[in-house]
Amino acid sequence: MTKDNFYNSKEFKDNLRKYEDAEKNGCSTYLESDELTDIAEYYNSKGELDKAIKVIDYAISLFPGATTPLIFRTRISLLVNNDSERAEYFISQIEDKTDLDYYYIKAEIMIVNDKTDEADAYLDGRFKDVDDDDCEDFIIDVATLFADYDVMDKAQKWLALSENKDADDNKELQGRIEMSKGNFKESERIFNELLDRDPYSGPHWNQLASSQYMANNIQESITSSEFSIAINPDDEEAILNKANGLFFLGNVDEAMKYYKRLATLRPYDETGEMFQGITLIKLNRLQEAVIHLQKAAELAKNQPVSLLEIYQTLAYTMSSLGHSDQALEYITKAEALENVNQNELMVLRGHVCLEQGDQIKAQEYFQKAIDDSDSSPQIILRTAISIYDNGYVTQSYNMLNTLLSVADEEWTDGYAYLASCCKELNKEDEYAEALKKACEKNPDEVKSILGENFPQDLDRADYYDYIINNK
Repeated sequence: MTKDNFYNSKEFKDNLRKYEDAEKNGCSTYLESDELTDIAEYYNSKGELDKAIKVIDYAISLFPGATTPLIFRTRISLLVNNDSERAEYFISQIEDKTDLDYYYIKAEIMIVNDKTDEADAYLDGRFKDVDDDDCEDFIIDVATLFADYDVMDKAQKWLALSENKDADDNKELQGRIEMSKGNFKESERIFNELLDRDPYSGPHWNQLASSQYMANNIQESITSSEFSIAINPDDEEAILNKANGLFFLGNVDEAMKYYKRLATLRPYDETGEMFQGITLIKLNRLQEAVIHLQKAAELAKNQPVSLLEIYQTLAYTMSSLGHSDQALEYITKAEALENVNQNELMVLRGHVCLEQGDQIKAQEYFQKAIDDSDSSPQIILRTAISIYDNGYVTQSYNMLNTLLSVADEEWTDGYAYLASCCKELNKEDEYAEALKKACEKNPDEVKSILGENFPQDLDRADYYDYIINNK
């Protein structure tokens, strides 16, 4: 039974009513620890975190040492509050330290703290204590845990221990691992096989859509997302996948409808608001974009990764609107976040100064970022792009030409920008050569930077052939 179906069940509704009636009347009611945890999970799914914490703390007070509520409280501390120490405090209270869920959350804390080898060793050590009847489930659960954190080498290692290779959960992990390795044809084959078994599985349609998107089969990805939406019109992952596909194809007005729909379904989450803001920027509706991005920032206050992107986007947008002081304020907020690349933000400061016409100050920031990063190619590239975006095409061309002339074969970024510089500077032969490399190395970048110069339905990999054939 899915969570949505469970929350609509008579059993859950009765328990929720009992709890809420007792809460309203200021009295206690007897529910099991698992039942109270279900209610906490329900509140959390609705974005009502304060209510979720209140009921789970109540459960912990009634059932000290019980595994299920303490696991939930640990995960809130770890994943919402980003507080590993607090998470360790809650799991230390679990009485049954042989419970498999205790093993998983203990390892998850290690993974979140970038101690994946330690987590792997810990789970290896616990494996010998697992009952024979639970071994297969343990293997799949551990592989899934590592896969959820994109630690695919560990996921693959554990999955190899599974004896039931044809089971759906095993196959699903195989598909995810192949997708992460860039083997999109194989991952699509696996997800299609799973869909042959269960054509009404929304999650499998979503996974297929993700694999197709990453393989640049965008229209196919949209179609797969539509199948998932047909099964469940409120499938948030499918709605996001379709929106992203539409945005990528340049159908930004239609994408906006789906991002708005996502925000309605997830009013407690920053994703829908953030992407509405980005889409409005694409539509050159900057004032409206700021409203959505500011709302996204408020919703993402406990999500440093999202906050960084939102603050940077707000800085660029405020600068474009001529509000340099506010732009710099958002950069300062970004700099205060943990584990951010300060040199990247220094480039952003330079960008704001350049956009406001202060070339000298911009040059100082750009040079400091390059020097402090030991001439990092990524920082040089960011600087060149910033200079390009501000209309200094010749200077950007010189920087990109120098950078890419010494880049190794694995380097993929910047070629589309170099091609665009060549096009604007009427360097036709160089434009063709740079475009050819860009199409080979980074088709996504080509689409983003040069897509408006080509037919919308033309595959990015064919841009070079198009200009050669249309000279």
